[in-house]
Amino acid sequence: MKYLHDNAKAFYFKGNDIGCLLIHGFTGSPAEMRLLGEFLHKQGYTVKGVLLKGHGTTVEDMEKTTWKDWLSSAETELIDLMHKCNKVVIIGLSMGGIIALNLAERFKIDAVVSIAAPIKIVNKKVYFARIIKYFRKYITKPEGKFEYVKEYCIGYNKTPVSTVPHLLKLIRITKRKLKKVKAPILIIQSKNDKTVKYESAEYILEKVGSPYKKLIYLKESGHLVTLDLEREKVFDEINRFLSDINISKN
Repeated sequence: MKYLHDNAKAFYFKGNDIGCLLIHGFTGSPAEMRLLGEFLHKQGYTVKGVLLKGHGTTVEDMEKTTWKDWLSSAETELIDLMHKCNKVVIIGLSMGGIIALNLAERFKIDAVVSIAAPIKIVNKKVYFARIIKYFRKYITKPEGKFEYVKEYCIGYNKTPVSTVPHLLKLIRITKRKLKKVKAPILIIQSKNDKTVKYESAEYILEKVGSPYKKLIYLKESGHLVTLDLEREKVFDEINRFLSDINISKN
């Protein structure tokens, strides 16, 4: 299999018996979660970066996949990590955040972190993708601005329109499950996100059934907060959250 970049491959860093499952976003790759993964590994955690089916290779590969494939990819890696570790935290970015919430409802995990998860999307054209796909096969994405971490900003430069309805379906299905999410949750969202409406975070905060829930807003970052200017703040907030819920002592 030919990958977009070495950093687009799945990764695994063995640490203690607390496992962190990192899930990337729609059209992205594990590269966008790798800096966070390296940070968490330095804190002692075991870290597994998922490669969702159809991602990290060619956009034609992604065209052949559905929301069930993406969810199944993460589920398989979660089960593997649960066999390796006594406790597991799921951390997802963008669509990965939606997948994290979905898995948190179905599996007994110890914590979940939702980062820029899309309940409401800024570009209203996505809601007409079922029609647009008959006229346009791909939508070109704007150039990324992450020159200083370019080797981690690895994803497709265009979106296969036929897959967008699958993203929307995954969001709809997961929204209905939020009240059954009981694990402690940290929600991170930038108010400067041009992809996901920041109200998405408030929706998740209100609907999840977690007794311990916390929302952190960022001001300077765009959508890919794990690579943007406030990434170190994001990493520190996640580390603090895991400390606050005493996950290493439960």
